[in-house]
Order: sequence, then structure tokens, then C-alpha cells
Amino acid sequence: MPDSIFARLSWQYENSPEIKHIPLSIQQWLFEKGSLTARLKQHCHQFEVKVQSEKWIEKTFENETALLPEGLYWCREVVLHGNGKPWVEARTLISKALFTHYQSLSTLGDKPIGEWLFSLSAQRVGTQWAQDSENGLYARRSLFLVQEMPLPH
Repeated sequence: MPDSIFARLSWQYENSPEIKHIPLSIQQWLFEKGSLTARLKQHCHQFEVKVQSEKWIEKTFENETALLPEGLYWCREVVLHGNGKPWVEARTLISKALFTHYQSLSTLGDKPIGEWLFSLSAQRVGTQWAQDSENGLYARRSLFLVQEMPLPH
């Protein structure tokens, strides 16, 4: 994504003391335990996924290296729109092994990856959050295991 916020964020764990500064209305979305896609679809009359980029990358952002081993990743960056407005910028990294096992991921197109992920009963093993100092927007990232293979989202 041009000017991606993901590279500049400083991530905090869900239980960090800084959480008390986040309004409760934002916490309810930020720490949603289920599918954020499903919640957005319930909240909005119109839902759309706009793919910004899909490509193989070898180098992840510096703030992602703590979660992921070095390697080749399929990088999918999208914007989720609700009622014609952008709500969520999403970046998903999929290891080559997982992508090879689930080649249908290459044909998602404008379908949300969250629906695929939750259909597999993936196990969420961690959630982190950040607030962008430039625009004040909040972000979250989660690490999921799909058949014991990591999928950060």
C-alpha cells in the first residue's frame, strides 16, 4: 500500500497498561475475538473488499520480524469498505508452506480472507494493537495458526 501505516507502527500487547487510554467504543472493535469482517458486515449495509496489492515478498517490515521467521511470504493488502467508506486497512502475510497447501488463496480476489480463515477454525495465538501517531487511527494484528502453520493477520 502506498504510504502503508504498517511499517511505522509500534505494537502493544492486548493486556498492556496503555489500553486504559483507548475509548471503550474503540476497544470493542479493536479486541473483537471473532471475525472483524463478520462484525463489519453486520454493522454496514454494504460491504466491499478492495485489493491494493498481492505479491510475494522476502523482506517483512522490521516490526513484523519478531513474529515471523525469515522466508518467502504472500503479502495481501486490502481496504475493507463499509457503506462506501474505508474502515479497515488489512495486511496479511501467508507463509509459502501454507500458501502451497491452500492454493485457493490465490483466487480470493475481492473476497475477505477473514471468512476463509474463520471457516478453518484457525487458532488465534496473540493479538497486538497500535495507534498511528500521524493520523490517530488504531490498528490490530493477530497471529493465527492454521494446521500449526503461522498466519499473521
